[in-house]
Formats: sequence, structure tokens, C-alpha cells
Amino acid sequence: MANIDNKCADLDIQDYHKDTKDTFGLLFDKQKELQSRLGFNFDGWTIKEIADFWMVNKHAMSDELNEMFDALGGINDGIGNAGWKYWKKDYVKYSHLKFSDLTERDQIECKFEIIDILHFFMNMAISIG
Repeated sequence: MANIDNKCADLDIQDYHKDTKDTFGLLFDKQKELQSRLGFNFDGWTIKEIADFWMVNKHAMSDELNEMFDALGGINDGIGNAGWKYWKKDYVKYSHLKFSDLTERDQIECKFEIIDILHFFMNMAISIG
């Protein structure tokens, strides 16, 4: 199984912003602050600089998408990538299971992979304002 050492399910989840009306705007601003702390100042970037940045983020999103597919089968308590690899013996087990049948830990892992993809997508949007 791929990426079994890359787990997020043990993270402590707390909603510090449950009263925020513009949650996406808040996420976008937090991601922009993070990129600034990492040294990215997008002001005045050339098309080439943006394209290079996008290429890295596109690759990162693709990697996270692969991790998301593995997580869909349940990385911790399920059969991982056998959920989509038809040549694996456990593949048939998933023809009747629902996402809600996964353990809470595995559901959270899959959702975290989707969030990771969102972060890289936001990086691309932030780079062009």
C-alpha cells in the first residue's frame, strides 16, 4: 500500500473559527499568510515565475490526489489502494461498501487529503491575486 507513513488522522481537530461567516475567505487569507511566511511575495512575478510555481503546485496536487484515492479505501483500518486497483484480491470487498462504512479515522484521513489539494489550489490562485 502506498503512503502508509503519511497519515493525518492523528491530528487534533478544533474549530477555532466556527463563528466565521466567510470560512473560505478566512482559509484563503491564512494560506496567503503562510506563503508569505515561507518567503513567497507574488508582487511583480513574471509569467515564467508564476508558471514555475504552478508547476510545483500542480505536481503536489496530483500527488495528494493519488494519496486521496489510496485513503478512500481506508489507509488505517481498510485495504487502502485495493479500493481502486481492480487487480488486488480485496478489490471486490468495496463494491458494496459506502464511505460511511469506513472507520472515522479513515474517513478523516480521506478528508485531509482533499484539504491538502485545496491548499495547493489556493496557492495557485494567490499567486495571481
